[in-house]
Amino acid sequence: MEHLTEQQSTRIAELPEDYQVVGLDRGAPMVRKPTGEVLRIQQNGRLVAATTEAKCRLAARVDERGRLAASWAATRYTGVCG
Repeated sequence: MEHLTEQQSTRIAELPEDYQVVGLDRGAPMVRKPTGEVLRIQQNGRLVAATTEAKCRLAARVDERGRLAASWAATRYTGVCG
């Protein structure tokens, strides 16, 4: 089980209400801005743009019903996968 750093937890607590945590990628929380842009919270708590590869990995995960778990997978920021 992966654990968030104190800085990551603090950053999540400080996010504006319209930002949404959409998952984890290799231990880093992934956040969607209201514009659809996906960001990664680094171990030091800094927000950075998520790589295309990270967004594709997150979008490829499916829920228990076989649907994409990431409903934002087709936004202009994530529509470049595979």
